[in-house]
Amino acid sequence: MPTTQDYEYLLDCENVIGVDYDEAENEVRVFVSRKLPPDALEDEDDVEKRVREVGDTEVTVDVVDAGYGEEREGFDPLATLEVVPEAATGRSDRHRPVPGGVSEANAELSAGTGGPYPARITEDADGEASEAVWSDAVGPHDLVRLSNNHVYARSNEADIGESILQPSPHDGGGPDDEVGELVGYVPIEDGVRVDVAARSVDREREADRYHELDGAWPTDVRRGEYGELRGETLTKTGRTTGVTSATVEATSASVEVEFGAEQGTVRLRDQLITDYMSEGGDSGSPVFREDGELVGLLFAGSFQQTICNRIENVERQLGVEILLEEPGEDGGGGADEDDEPDVPVYTTTFETDLEVDLEGATLDLESVTFDDRPSPGATVSATVVVAASEPGAYWLEVDGERRTLEIEADDSDRALEFDVSIPDGADRSVALAVRGGAVE
Repeated sequence: MPTTQDYEYLLDCENVIGVDYDEAENEVRVFVSRKLPPDALEDEDDVEKRVREVGDTEVTVDVVDAGYGEEREGFDPLATLEVVPEAATGRSDRHRPVPGGVSEANAELSAGTGGPYPARITEDADGEASEAVWSDAVGPHDLVRLSNNHVYARSNEADIGESILQPSPHDGGGPDDEVGELVGYVPIEDGVRVDVAARSVDREREADRYHELDGAWPTDVRRGEYGELRGETLTKTGRTTGVTSATVEATSASVEVEFGAEQGTVRLRDQLITDYMSEGGDSGSPVFREDGELVGLLFAGSFQQTICNRIENVERQLGVEILLEEPGEDGGGGADEDDEPDVPVYTTTFETDLEVDLEGATLDLESVTFDDRPSPGATVSATVVVAASEPGAYWLEVDGERRTLEIEADDSDRALEFDVSIPDGADRSVALAVRGGAVE
Protein backbone atom coordinates (compact mmCIF):
# COMPACT_ATOMS: atom_id res chain seq x y z
CA MET A 1 0.00 0.00 0.00
CA PRO A 2 1.17 3.55 -0.68
CA THR A 3 2.14 5.98 2.09
CA THR A 4 2.07 9.76 2.38
CA GLN A 5 5.67 9.98 1.17
CA ASP A 6 4.61 8.39 -2.14
CA TYR A 7 2.57 11.56 -2.77
CA GLU A 8 5.18 14.12 -1.74
CA TYR A 9 5.75 14.91 -5.43
CA LEU A 10 2.54 16.94 -5.13
CA LEU A 11 4.40 19.40 -2.88
CA ASP A 12 6.15 20.61 -6.03
CA CYS A 13 2.82 21.92 -7.36
CA GLU A 14 1.98 25.61 -7.06
CA ASN A 15 0.29 26.54 -3.73
CA VAL A 16 0.61 22.99 -2.29
CA ILE A 17 2.02 23.14 1.27
CA GLY A 18 0.87 19.81 2.72
CA VAL A 19 -0.19 16.31 1.71
CA ASP A 20 -1.59 13.30 3.58
CA TYR A 21 -2.58 9.81 2.45
CA ASP A 22 -5.30 7.98 4.38
CA GLU A 23 -4.99 4.24 3.75
CA ALA A 24 -8.35 3.41 5.33
CA GLU A 25 -10.21 5.73 2.94
CA ASN A 26 -7.74 5.45 0.03
CA GLU A 27 -7.73 9.24 -0.06
CA VAL A 28 -5.05 11.83 -0.73
CA ARG A 29 -5.72 15.09 1.09
CA VAL A 30 -3.82 18.06 -0.35
CA PHE A 31 -3.48 21.35 1.57
CA VAL A 32 -3.02 24.47 -0.56
CA SER A 33 -2.22 28.07 0.39
CA ARG A 34 -5.01 29.21 -1.89
CA LYS A 35 -7.54 27.16 -3.82
CA LEU A 36 -7.85 27.91 -7.52
CA PRO A 37 -10.26 26.53 -10.14
CA PRO A 38 -8.74 23.88 -12.46
CA ASP A 39 -8.83 26.19 -15.48
CA ALA A 40 -6.55 28.64 -13.63
CA LEU A 41 -3.81 26.01 -13.14
CA GLU A 42 -1.09 24.71 -15.39
CA ASP A 43 -1.25 20.95 -15.92
CA GLU A 44 1.84 20.40 -13.74
CA ASP A 45 0.10 22.22 -10.86
CA ASP A 46 -3.24 20.40 -11.09
CA VAL A 47 -2.99 17.80 -8.32
CA GLU A 48 -5.91 15.74 -9.64
CA LYS A 49 -4.23 15.40 -13.06
CA ARG A 50 -0.83 14.67 -11.47
CA VAL A 51 -2.28 11.80 -9.42
CA ARG A 52 -4.03 10.30 -12.45
CA GLU A 53 -0.88 10.61 -14.56
CA VAL A 54 1.00 8.23 -12.26
CA GLY A 55 -1.76 5.64 -12.57
CA ASP A 56 -3.73 6.21 -9.35
CA THR A 57 -7.21 5.93 -10.79
CA GLU A 58 -8.98 4.67 -7.67
CA VAL A 59 -7.63 7.06 -5.04
CA THR A 60 -9.81 10.01 -4.01
CA VAL A 61 -8.21 13.46 -4.12
CA ASP A 62 -9.43 16.10 -1.66
CA VAL A 63 -8.03 19.64 -1.93
CA VAL A 64 -8.22 21.69 1.28
CA ASP A 65 -7.76 25.47 1.41
CA ALA A 66 -5.32 26.70 4.12
CA GLY A 67 -6.82 30.16 3.87
CA TYR A 68 -3.82 32.36 3.07
CA GLY A 69 -5.32 33.75 -0.12
CA GLU A 70 -1.87 33.96 -1.75
CA GLU A 71 0.84 31.69 -3.06
CA ARG A 72 3.15 30.52 -0.27
CA GLU A 73 6.02 28.10 0.23
CA GLY A 74 4.69 26.69 3.50
CA PHE A 75 2.71 26.97 6.73
CA ASP A 76 3.70 29.39 9.52
CA PRO A 77 5.61 28.33 12.64
CA LEU A 78 3.48 29.92 15.35
CA ALA A 79 6.13 31.73 17.39
CA THR A 80 8.22 33.62 14.84
CA LEU A 81 5.57 35.88 13.37
CA GLU A 82 6.46 39.58 13.17
CA VAL A 83 3.17 40.56 14.80
CA VAL A 84 2.42 38.55 17.95
CA PRO A 85 -1.26 38.51 18.98
CA GLU A 86 -2.31 39.47 22.50
CA ALA A 87 -2.22 36.59 24.97
CA ALA A 88 -5.37 35.10 26.48
CA THR A 89 -6.27 36.34 29.96
CA GLY A 90 -3.75 35.18 32.55
CA ARG A 91 -1.52 33.45 30.02
CA SER A 92 1.10 36.21 29.90
CA ASP A 93 1.29 36.48 33.69
CA ARG A 94 4.25 35.29 35.74
CA HIS A 95 3.37 31.78 37.06
CA ARG A 96 5.23 30.09 39.91
CA PRO A 97 5.13 27.15 39.93
CA VAL A 98 5.15 27.04 36.13
CA PRO A 99 2.31 25.09 34.49
CA GLY A 100 2.18 23.99 30.86
CA GLY A 101 0.25 26.17 28.43
CA VAL A 102 1.42 29.65 29.48
CA SER A 103 3.77 32.20 27.93
CA GLU A 104 7.39 30.96 27.66
CA ALA A 105 10.21 31.52 25.18
CA ASN A 106 13.91 32.00 24.60
CA ALA A 107 15.14 35.34 25.95
CA GLU A 108 16.03 36.39 22.38
CA LEU A 109 12.62 35.49 20.90
CA SER A 110 9.17 37.10 21.06
CA ALA A 111 6.60 34.71 22.52
CA GLY A 112 5.71 31.03 22.65
CA THR A 113 4.20 28.43 24.96
CA GLY A 114 5.73 26.06 27.51
CA GLY A 115 4.74 22.46 26.83
CA PRO A 116 4.86 19.00 28.41
CA TYR A 117 6.44 18.44 31.82
CA PRO A 118 7.83 16.27 33.30
CA ALA A 119 9.84 14.66 30.53
CA ARG A 120 12.68 12.38 31.67
CA ILE A 121 15.85 12.07 29.61
CA THR A 122 16.38 8.44 28.63
CA GLU A 123 19.55 6.33 28.74
CA ASP A 124 20.00 6.52 24.96
CA ALA A 125 19.24 10.24 24.60
CA ASP A 126 22.59 10.91 22.92
CA GLY A 127 22.80 7.59 21.12
CA GLU A 128 21.64 6.26 17.78
CA ALA A 129 17.98 6.22 18.85
CA SER A 130 17.99 9.98 19.34
CA GLU A 131 18.57 12.75 16.81
CA ALA A 132 19.07 15.47 19.42
CA VAL A 133 21.86 17.82 20.47
CA TRP A 134 22.22 17.74 24.28
CA SER A 135 24.10 19.79 26.85
CA ASP A 136 26.82 18.06 28.88
CA ALA A 137 25.13 19.55 31.96
CA VAL A 138 22.24 17.05 31.79
CA GLY A 139 22.05 13.29 31.52
CA PRO A 140 19.80 10.24 31.82
CA HIS A 141 16.95 10.53 34.35
CA ASP A 142 17.14 14.34 34.54
CA LEU A 143 13.78 16.07 34.15
CA VAL A 144 13.14 18.75 31.51
CA ARG A 145 10.23 20.76 30.13
CA LEU A 146 9.52 20.64 26.39
CA SER A 147 8.47 23.18 23.79
CA ASN A 148 9.37 23.73 20.15
CA ASN A 149 12.87 24.12 18.74
CA HIS A 150 11.77 27.45 17.28
CA VAL A 151 10.51 28.57 20.74
CA TYR A 152 13.44 27.48 22.94
CA ALA A 153 16.30 27.08 20.41
CA ARG A 154 15.37 29.79 17.88
CA SER A 155 15.21 27.39 14.92
CA ASN A 156 18.72 25.94 15.47
CA GLU A 157 20.27 29.41 16.00
CA ALA A 158 20.53 29.32 19.81
CA ASP A 159 23.52 28.18 21.82
CA ILE A 160 23.06 25.53 24.49
CA GLY A 161 22.63 27.36 27.79
CA GLU A 162 20.58 30.29 26.49
CA SER A 163 17.96 31.59 28.95
CA ILE A 164 14.29 30.61 28.78
CA LEU A 165 11.88 33.13 30.29
CA GLN A 166 8.38 32.81 31.76
CA PRO A 167 6.63 34.96 30.73
CA SER A 168 8.08 35.40 27.24
CA PRO A 169 10.03 38.57 26.39
CA HIS A 170 7.09 39.93 24.36
CA ASP A 171 4.91 39.57 27.47
CA GLY A 172 7.30 41.46 29.73
CA GLY A 173 9.67 38.67 30.76
CA GLY A 174 13.17 39.78 31.76
CA PRO A 175 16.31 38.39 33.44
CA ASP A 176 14.49 37.88 36.75
CA ASP A 177 11.96 35.64 34.97
CA GLU A 178 14.41 32.94 33.86
CA VAL A 179 12.97 29.48 34.52
CA GLY A 180 15.68 27.39 32.88
CA GLU A 181 18.25 27.11 30.13
CA LEU A 182 18.20 25.46 26.72
CA VAL A 183 19.68 21.98 27.25
CA GLY A 184 18.64 20.02 24.17
CA TYR A 185 16.91 20.12 20.80
CA VAL A 186 16.36 18.19 17.59
CA PRO A 187 17.77 20.22 14.66
CA ILE A 188 15.20 21.48 12.18
CA GLU A 189 16.04 20.11 8.74
CA ASP A 190 14.29 18.50 5.79
CA GLY A 191 12.70 15.16 6.62
CA VAL A 192 12.59 15.65 10.39
CA ARG A 193 9.41 14.64 12.22
CA VAL A 194 9.55 17.03 15.16
CA ASP A 195 10.07 20.67 16.10
CA VAL A 196 11.12 20.17 19.73
CA ALA A 197 13.56 21.42 22.34
CA ALA A 198 14.04 21.02 26.10
CA ARG A 199 14.95 23.35 28.94
CA SER A 200 16.33 22.66 32.40
CA VAL A 201 14.02 22.82 35.41
CA ASP A 202 14.05 23.62 39.10
CA ARG A 203 11.55 21.06 40.35
CA GLU A 204 10.36 23.32 43.16
CA ARG A 205 9.25 25.90 40.59
CA GLU A 206 7.54 23.55 38.11
CA ALA A 207 3.99 22.20 38.11
CA ASP A 208 2.97 19.02 36.31
CA ARG A 209 -0.33 20.75 35.54
CA TYR A 210 -1.70 22.28 32.35
CA HIS A 211 -3.25 25.73 32.65
CA GLU A 212 -7.07 25.64 32.72
CA LEU A 213 -7.26 21.92 31.94
CA ASP A 214 -8.44 19.02 34.09
CA GLY A 215 -5.90 18.43 36.87
CA ALA A 216 -5.86 14.70 36.08
CA TRP A 217 -4.53 15.28 32.53
CA PRO A 218 -2.53 13.72 30.99
CA THR A 219 -4.27 10.44 31.60
CA ASP A 220 -1.92 8.67 29.19
CA VAL A 221 0.67 9.29 26.46
CA ARG A 222 -0.19 8.03 22.97
CA ARG A 223 2.49 5.82 21.45
CA GLY A 224 0.88 4.29 18.36
CA GLU A 225 -2.27 3.91 16.24
CA TYR A 226 -2.35 7.55 15.19
CA GLY A 227 -4.41 6.74 12.11
CA GLU A 228 -7.38 6.14 14.39
CA LEU A 229 -7.43 9.82 15.38
CA ARG A 230 -8.80 11.12 12.07
CA GLY A 231 -12.15 12.76 12.78
CA GLU A 232 -11.58 12.91 16.54
CA THR A 233 -11.59 16.12 18.60
CA LEU A 234 -8.29 17.32 20.08
CA THR A 235 -7.81 20.04 22.70
CA LYS A 236 -4.81 22.27 23.36
CA THR A 237 -3.86 24.82 25.99
CA GLY A 238 -1.68 27.69 24.79
CA ARG A 239 -0.52 31.26 25.38
CA THR A 240 -2.57 33.07 22.75
CA THR A 241 -5.89 31.31 22.26
CA GLY A 242 -6.10 29.48 25.61
CA VAL A 243 -8.05 26.23 25.63
CA THR A 244 -9.41 25.41 22.17
CA SER A 245 -10.50 22.26 20.35
CA ALA A 246 -10.51 21.10 16.74
CA THR A 247 -11.16 18.07 14.54
CA VAL A 248 -8.30 15.96 13.14
CA GLU A 249 -8.04 16.29 9.35
CA ALA A 250 -4.79 14.34 8.73
CA THR A 251 -2.63 11.97 10.77
CA SER A 252 0.54 11.30 8.72
CA ALA A 253 0.97 14.50 6.75
CA SER A 254 4.10 15.81 5.06
CA VAL A 255 4.09 19.61 5.32
CA GLU A 256 6.22 22.55 4.23
CA VAL A 257 6.85 25.15 6.96
CA GLU A 258 8.48 28.57 6.46
CA PHE A 259 11.05 28.95 9.27
CA GLY A 260 12.44 32.30 8.09
CA ALA A 261 15.54 33.52 6.28
CA GLU A 262 18.04 31.32 8.11
CA GLN A 263 16.28 27.95 7.75
CA GLY A 264 14.03 28.65 4.78
CA THR A 265 11.20 26.26 3.97
CA VAL A 266 11.56 22.89 5.72
CA ARG A 267 9.66 19.66 5.02
CA LEU A 268 8.41 17.81 8.09
CA ARG A 269 6.84 14.36 7.91
CA ASP A 270 4.37 12.34 9.95
CA GLN A 271 2.35 15.31 11.24
CA LEU A 272 -1.14 15.65 12.71
CA ILE A 273 -3.29 18.36 11.12
CA THR A 274 -6.50 19.69 12.68
CA ASP A 275 -8.77 22.50 11.63
CA TYR A 276 -8.29 25.91 13.30
CA MET A 277 -7.38 26.03 17.01
CA SER A 278 -4.24 28.20 17.28
CA GLU A 279 -2.55 31.50 16.46
CA GLY A 280 0.90 33.02 16.72
CA GLY A 281 2.39 32.45 20.18
CA ASP A 282 0.65 29.09 20.68
CA SER A 283 3.73 27.16 19.49
CA GLY A 284 4.75 24.58 22.08
CA SER A 285 1.21 23.91 23.29
CA PRO A 286 0.48 20.36 24.49
CA VAL A 287 -2.40 18.67 22.64
CA PHE A 288 -4.78 16.11 24.16
CA ARG A 289 -7.64 13.82 23.22
CA GLU A 290 -10.98 14.39 24.93
CA ASP A 291 -10.12 11.76 27.56
CA GLY A 292 -6.91 13.56 28.52
CA GLU A 293 -4.46 11.41 26.57
CA LEU A 294 -1.44 13.47 25.43
CA VAL A 295 -1.09 13.05 21.65
CA GLY A 296 0.81 15.99 20.20
CA LEU A 297 3.02 19.06 20.39
CA LEU A 298 1.65 22.05 18.47
CA PHE A 299 4.13 23.98 16.31
CA ALA A 300 2.64 25.46 13.12
CA GLY A 301 -0.52 26.34 11.26
CA SER A 302 -2.46 28.68 9.02
CA PHE A 303 -5.71 30.62 9.14
CA GLN A 304 -7.57 27.32 8.73
CA GLN A 305 -5.33 24.55 10.10
CA THR A 306 -3.14 23.66 13.09
CA ILE A 307 -0.16 21.28 12.79
CA CYS A 308 1.20 19.12 15.61
CA ASN A 309 4.07 16.67 16.03
CA ARG A 310 3.05 13.18 17.11
CA ILE A 311 4.10 12.93 20.74
CA GLU A 312 5.63 9.47 20.18
CA ASN A 313 8.01 11.04 17.63
CA VAL A 314 8.86 13.80 20.11
CA GLU A 315 9.88 11.19 22.69
CA ARG A 316 11.84 9.03 20.25
CA GLN A 317 13.71 11.73 18.33
CA LEU A 318 14.56 13.87 21.35
CA GLY A 319 15.33 10.90 23.60
CA VAL A 320 12.90 11.52 26.47
CA GLU A 321 10.00 9.79 28.19
CA ILE A 322 7.01 11.94 29.09
CA LEU A 323 5.72 11.04 32.55
CA LEU A 324 2.15 11.29 33.82
CA GLU A 325 3.29 12.86 37.08
CA GLU A 326 6.47 14.14 38.66
CA PRO A 327 8.52 11.21 40.02
CA GLY A 328 9.83 10.81 43.55
CA GLU A 329 13.22 12.23 44.46
CA ASP A 330 14.80 8.86 43.63
CA GLY A 331 13.70 9.27 40.01
CA GLY A 332 11.03 6.59 40.14
CA GLY A 333 7.34 7.05 39.47
CA GLY A 334 6.36 7.18 43.14
CA ALA A 335 7.20 5.60 46.49
CA ASP A 336 9.96 3.00 46.66
CA GLU A 337 8.88 -0.63 46.84
CA ASP A 338 10.87 -0.98 50.06
CA ASP A 339 8.58 1.61 51.63
CA GLU A 340 5.38 -0.34 50.85
CA PRO A 341 3.46 -0.82 54.13
CA ASP A 342 2.42 -4.26 55.35
CA VAL A 343 -1.07 -3.03 56.24
CA PRO A 344 -3.31 -0.41 54.57
CA VAL A 345 -2.61 3.19 55.54
CA TYR A 346 -5.52 5.48 54.72
CA THR A 347 -3.70 8.76 54.21
CA THR A 348 -3.24 11.12 51.30
CA THR A 349 -0.08 13.02 50.38
CA PHE A 350 -0.44 16.43 48.74
CA GLU A 351 1.68 18.37 46.30
CA THR A 352 0.52 21.90 47.02
CA ASP A 353 1.01 24.59 44.38
CA LEU A 354 0.25 27.93 46.06
CA GLU A 355 0.68 31.09 43.99
CA VAL A 356 0.89 34.33 45.99
CA ASP A 357 1.81 37.90 45.25
CA LEU A 358 4.90 38.64 47.35
CA GLU A 359 4.27 42.37 47.20
CA GLY A 360 1.41 43.69 49.31
CA ALA A 361 -1.37 41.44 50.59
CA THR A 362 -0.66 37.71 50.59
CA LEU A 363 -2.69 34.59 51.28
CA ASP A 364 -1.05 31.61 53.01
CA LEU A 365 -2.20 28.00 53.17
CA GLU A 366 -2.57 26.70 56.73
CA SER A 367 -3.97 23.20 56.23
CA VAL A 368 -6.01 20.83 54.05
CA THR A 369 -8.11 18.06 55.64
CA PHE A 370 -10.66 15.59 54.32
CA ASP A 371 -13.97 15.06 56.09
CA ASP A 372 -14.15 11.49 54.77
CA ARG A 373 -11.55 8.91 53.83
CA PRO A 374 -10.36 9.60 50.25
CA SER A 375 -10.53 6.69 47.83
CA PRO A 376 -10.01 6.33 44.06
CA GLY A 377 -13.00 7.51 42.03
CA ALA A 378 -14.73 9.18 44.99
CA THR A 379 -15.71 12.82 45.50
CA VAL A 380 -14.92 13.95 49.04
CA SER A 381 -15.29 17.18 50.99
CA ALA A 382 -12.02 18.96 51.84
CA THR A 383 -11.64 21.76 54.38
CA VAL A 384 -9.01 24.29 53.35
CA VAL A 385 -7.77 26.78 55.95
CA VAL A 386 -6.00 29.94 54.77
CA ALA A 387 -4.62 33.01 56.51
CA ALA A 388 -4.26 36.52 55.07
CA SER A 389 -1.49 39.02 55.75
CA GLU A 390 -4.01 41.89 55.98
CA PRO A 391 -7.74 42.58 55.61
CA GLY A 392 -9.14 42.64 52.08
CA ALA A 393 -10.52 40.64 49.18
CA TYR A 394 -8.83 37.36 48.22
CA TRP A 395 -9.33 34.41 45.88
CA LEU A 396 -8.81 30.72 46.54
CA GLU A 397 -8.80 27.91 43.95
CA VAL A 398 -8.88 24.20 44.82
CA ASP A 399 -8.86 21.49 42.15
CA GLY A 400 -10.00 24.02 39.53
CA GLU A 401 -12.88 25.53 41.59
CA ARG A 402 -12.28 29.22 42.38
CA ARG A 403 -13.99 31.34 45.07
CA THR A 404 -13.54 34.83 46.45
CA LEU A 405 -13.61 35.77 50.14
CA GLU A 406 -13.38 38.84 52.36
CA ILE A 407 -10.96 38.81 55.29
CA GLU A 408 -11.90 41.17 58.12
CA ALA A 409 -9.45 42.88 60.45
CA ASP A 410 -10.22 40.51 63.33
CA ASP A 411 -10.00 37.31 61.23
CA SER A 412 -6.86 35.25 61.92
CA ASP A 413 -7.74 32.58 59.34
CA ARG A 414 -10.64 31.31 57.25
CA ALA A 415 -11.87 27.76 56.54
CA LEU A 416 -13.65 26.89 53.29
CA GLU A 417 -15.05 23.58 52.07
CA PHE A 418 -14.50 22.23 48.56
CA ASP A 419 -15.61 19.04 46.82
CA VAL A 420 -12.54 17.20 45.52
CA SER A 421 -12.68 14.42 42.91
CA ILE A 422 -10.13 11.65 43.43
CA PRO A 423 -8.96 10.15 40.06
CA ASP A 424 -9.95 6.54 39.41
CA GLY A 425 -6.31 5.60 38.89
CA ALA A 426 -5.01 7.12 42.14
CA ASP A 427 -2.77 4.77 44.12
CA ARG A 428 -1.09 5.79 47.39
CA SER A 429 -1.11 9.55 46.82
CA VAL A 430 -2.92 12.29 44.93
CA ALA A 431 -1.71 15.76 43.91
CA LEU A 432 -4.15 18.54 44.81
CA ALA A 433 -3.69 21.98 43.23
CA VAL A 434 -4.35 24.75 45.78
CA ARG A 435 -3.78 28.34 44.66
CA GLY A 436 -4.75 31.73 45.96
CA GLY A 437 -3.91 35.40 46.30
CA ALA A 438 -5.20 38.93 46.66
CA VAL A 439 -7.87 40.40 44.42
CA GLU A 440 -6.33 43.50 42.85
